[in-house]
Amino acid sequence: MQSDCKITTSVVRHRGWASRVGLEKRSDFMAELETGRLDRSGVQDRSAGRVARAMRLLRERGPLEPFRLVRRHGLADSAGFVARNVRHLVADRMARKWDRDHNVDTAGSIQLAGLSIVGPHRDQGNECLCTSPKTFDFIMRSLPKDLGGHTFIDIGAGKSRTLLLASRYPFARVVGVEFAHELVGIARRNIKSFRDAAQKCRDLEIVEADAATYDFPPTPLVVYFYNPFSKQVFDIVIANLVASLRAQDRPCHLVYGSSSHAAIDWAKPAILASGAFEQLSTPPMPGFLDAVRKIDYAVFRYRGTGARR
Repeated sequence: MQSDCKITTSVVRHRGWASRVGLEKRSDFMAELETGRLDRSGVQDRSAGRVARAMRLLRERGPLEPFRLVRRHGLADSAGFVARNVRHLVADRMARKWDRDHNVDTAGSIQLAGLSIVGPHRDQGNECLCTSPKTFDFIMRSLPKDLGGHTFIDIGAGKSRTLLLASRYPFARVVGVEFAHELVGIARRNIKSFRDAAQKCRDLEIVEADAATYDFPPTPLVVYFYNPFSKQVFDIVIANLVASLRAQDRPCHLVYGSSSHAAIDWAKPAILASGAFEQLSTPPMPGFLDAVRKIDYAVFRYRGTGARR
């Protein structure tokens, strides 16, 4: 093994993906390029400053460093690394432009390290990476057209991007549940400052809570998950949701999305195993440029009698 490579068995997670890096060689160049820095809100962001870090590393190591990476990791792995980072940069630039256009701060890949967390599930939470606008609008096509009496709930709301996107649809109410205190503060500022002529719902709220303790409101629901945490916590939340629906029968649609490590492969069976939901047929997700990576998603409908009203 080269002296400037390292072996790691850490778990890299975010709201939307999580991958175990087991005994995997990664050069210091690759690792440092994807290391986060503090953003303007004081939270650690893996998306910010990637170009500047790449240029600094090239200055320090010389112009031959890319060739050494190819020799060390192979052409396919090196090309994949470059493609992944180029796509990330493009999507991040588009996200920050969306923020500027709407007077908010939602972009970035925010790390939980250093944040103040409510509840005992810090180690089960994933990095905060919000759904892209085009991805969200595509998913919404699989939901009912009449959402006027529904409450939209984003479990693991992060900096509130998904809440703001949902507010452009005719929901009665839009609620986000988030366990990181600093992200709750950013989300509340975003809700106040958001500007969009297409906004239809203005009853927006962010709840600072551990999702495992959240009580679902007694209204028709659309519940949205973008891989916010591990299966251990997810199972608790699903059990709570099903108990709420059975205590007060009402329509409910559930959306689960994941952009890496195949979380959808354990989430779908967990949802179906509850016996309360049926999976709906949905079209495959296109590879939108404003998304860091393509999302695998599934949409479910509650089987109760209220689901047919």
